[in-house]
Amino acid sequence: MIQRLTPDVGYLPPAMFDELGISQLVIAGGMVHWSGIVAAQSVSDGISIAATDVSGQLAFILDKLDVMLAAVGSDRTQIVAMTMFSTAIDDLSVALTRVYAPWAGEHRPALTSIGVARLSLPQALLEVQGCAIVPER
Repeated sequence: MIQRLTPDVGYLPPAMFDELGISQLVIAGGMVHWSGIVAAQSVSDGISIAATDVSGQLAFILDKLDVMLAAVGSDRTQIVAMTMFSTAIDDLSVALTRVYAPWAGEHRPALTSIGVARLSLPQALLEVQGCAIVPER
């Protein structure tokens, strides 16, 4: 069974994902896969980016990821793999050391970082997608 979810976790409005025809989270075979998360937040006149640097955007993304995983009964210790796409790949190395490594702790998932020219939101410097185990309930 495949379960498609876009929980309202204080990220972007679930209706936005419906309009785009995507799910934020898909659970299949005991795994949860999440669509790319950027440091975007909904504001009264649209969408704004939560930080102007890679470290700030990564901290925002990891915070939202924690909430999304909790919404399906998982957490960061269950993450299997992540892919990070960045328009500022040199700055990402610093952010990985300062923000990501302490967040991941001893539960280090497989990680791939890819430099890209642009992301779907022009002000976004980073997008993170991946998968985690959903423990049996």
